[in-house]
Amino acid sequence: MKTDTIPGSKSRIWMAVPAVSFGGIGAGLLLFSVGFEQAAWAGIAGCVIASFILFYQAYNKPRKDIVSLFVPLYAVIIFIVPNEISTGMIVQTFYAATITLLAVRVEKLFNAPKSEKRTMIQMLNDYIDRIEPLLSAIDEETGHAIAQSLLTYRFGLYRNAAAKCTETLERLKAAAPLPTRVLEDALLILRERAGDLAVSRTTENPEHAFTGEDFEYLAIRLRPEEVEIPATLDFDNALILLYAVGIETSPDDEQPLEEHQRFIIQILESYKDKITS
Repeated sequence: MKTDTIPGSKSRIWMAVPAVSFGGIGAGLLLFSVGFEQAAWAGIAGCVIASFILFYQAYNKPRKDIVSLFVPLYAVIIFIVPNEISTGMIVQTFYAATITLLAVRVEKLFNAPKSEKRTMIQMLNDYIDRIEPLLSAIDEETGHAIAQSLLTYRFGLYRNAAAKCTETLERLKAAAPLPTRVLEDALLILRERAGDLAVSRTTENPEHAFTGEDFEYLAIRLRPEEVEIPATLDFDNALILLYAVGIETSPDDEQPLEEHQRFIIQILESYKDKITS
């Protein structure tokens, strides 16, 4: 499964947090040494400004650190809002050391590129987008017939499902020609499987399968050496294709098909490792 990455920030803005906070404290100490009565405000200003720098640093990371995002609020409560907390040099130094550690933490833990793995639902949606040329050629009534073929199979009515597939195939032949035979092949594969299940039979080498011309319209496309059981892969691809066609072309069947989405997702998940590779 393909992964997309969001690059982390390469800036060194985190260095401004200790520089501004401890720089303000140092300026305060210098002013205090020359007898300036309001010297403590230099350290307070440095800590408050550094808090907003930390907020900016944390906000621009791929992953957000909630603690660092709230640091400006803590600075205002500790240093600006009147309270019983001392705002002297000791508190300032402790606060500056704390936000410096947070800045380093944000840079180390929250700067890594964020992996956004495509979920199976995203993969299904991408597949639907990919076969849009096929979907656009299918009218609503045909889409309904396809959806009913799949739903009847899912409800375990195998004889009825086989009959539905036959009816839908006849409808496809009577309608305008599609850009590919893949849909007919999918219905033939489903009909054969439904017919086998109706009589409790297992066919190791089914008569119907997808061809090379169908490949671009299949959801799961593997290299030959990755295919363990070709008949199983064909059947899974048939189910996914019929689901995609039904849910996109038959509004009347959208809700019942959505109730079976998890089944389709499970099929995709069973091939996750091979799709990833």
